[in-house]
Amino acid sequence: MTVNKTQAQAYAYLNKLKGYWWDFDGSFGAQCFDLANYYFNFLCGGRLAGYYAKDIPFKNNFSGLATVYENTPSFLPQKGDIVVFHSGYGEGAGHVAIVWSANINSFVSLDQNWWGGAQNNPPEVAQLITHYYDNPMYFIRPLYKTKTTVVDKVKDKVTSVAKPTSKGKKILIASGHGYNDPGAENKEMKLNERDFIRKYIAPNVQKYLKKAGHTVDLYGGTKQDQNLYIDTQYGDRIGDTKNYGMYWVAKQKYDVVIELHLDAASASATGGHVIISDQWPADQIDNDINNCLKATVGTIRDIDPRNDLLNANVAGRLGVNYRLVEMGFITNKKDMNYLKKNYDKFSKELAGAINGKPINGTSGGSKKITWNWQGRFYPNAPKTGIKVRRKTGLSGAVVDKGSWLFTKDDWVDFVSVTKKDGYWWIKFKYPTNPKAGYFYTAICKITDKDEKLKKEKNLFGKVKWGK
Repeated sequence: MTVNKTQAQAYAYLNKLKGYWWDFDGSFGAQCFDLANYYFNFLCGGRLAGYYAKDIPFKNNFSGLATVYENTPSFLPQKGDIVVFHSGYGEGAGHVAIVWSANINSFVSLDQNWWGGAQNNPPEVAQLITHYYDNPMYFIRPLYKTKTTVVDKVKDKVTSVAKPTSKGKKILIASGHGYNDPGAENKEMKLNERDFIRKYIAPNVQKYLKKAGHTVDLYGGTKQDQNLYIDTQYGDRIGDTKNYGMYWVAKQKYDVVIELHLDAASASATGGHVIISDQWPADQIDNDINNCLKATVGTIRDIDPRNDLLNANVAGRLGVNYRLVEMGFITNKKDMNYLKKNYDKFSKELAGAINGKPINGTSGGSKKITWNWQGRFYPNAPKTGIKVRRKTGLSGAVVDKGSWLFTKDDWVDFVSVTKKDGYWWIKFKYPTNPKAGYFYTAICKITDKDEKLKKEKNLFGKVKWGK
């Protein structure tokens, strides 16, 4: 087996991979390993070995195929290098991506499942992510073919991989107000609209939408240091209908634009609402956001078509898919206590409404998702015991208390882990009676805000990963 593609062919293929999701082995959704395998298979017709991404540098014979470099302070990756991250990533599995560009301080790579959206519907797409060097880190540089023959060129056209049809949307999140305008204020709670949205809501909505495979920008960049209304107003004032505010947004051809605000009125006014241009009827995103508000902070009125707001008017005239979302009243203590306490959950629900379906299941892990993670569980509940069930989830029948798990001496080896009903569950057989079949038990309640098992601190015992 040899690498039968040139460097130029490899670069062209990376452009084909970007923006789509890839499932090489048909298992567990679009994992980071799948993207690397598509690339490796294109280069030489083979596939990478290793149970986890972190295994790739050690479980493959790259002789004649690639050179493996361990990262050093002076090493500079090249576009097309396969980069392997250590076990501190991917909940112990590591991570793998393909270098797109690099300098001595950081690099950009083409990543899949960086945000944990491998099993979303649709899965997270391959996208460019900026990383910093973090040892141990390995770079695998293919030994590209030096020239392309006529036959190779024909083969390359014939054997190109068909792209999946699903692709994420291009979305813009604009936080209301900005520059020297703090927006509405709640002086008692020491909050203002500009800073609260930029700190707690907009970046978290972006995070969850990226997990779902969308390309998501914040107006004003990561600092969000612009004001969409003022910028549109400035464009109107100088007669530039191309380069400022909503005019600039229209040129970027975003699929979805959401402007986030907090309302202000008397202390008794409560609830949010969605404002749209009266030039277009409410669409599914508008309705889903409205339903999200009803289920969280509540609504003060239904979807509100308007013709007296600058950004809505310009968006309606230019055909931009835009809505302004009032997420509750900053002047209402109940609304703000809810948003302060539940800002991450609220952001996830709002992102799910924009996405069209919940992201990574509903909050608290009520959706059942299973991974083939293996290990040994040592319980620690000597007085109460840990219930054992015949099926995963709280609806599973509980077995006789004599079979519950109590102390570390009741250890069991598990073959998979499932997230369901707000708990993490393991699947196991009793070592003393394997013929009795599989049983299930919860090993902790989901409390980590990112729903990462290996970040949980309140396990009902201890877990030793792997066999």
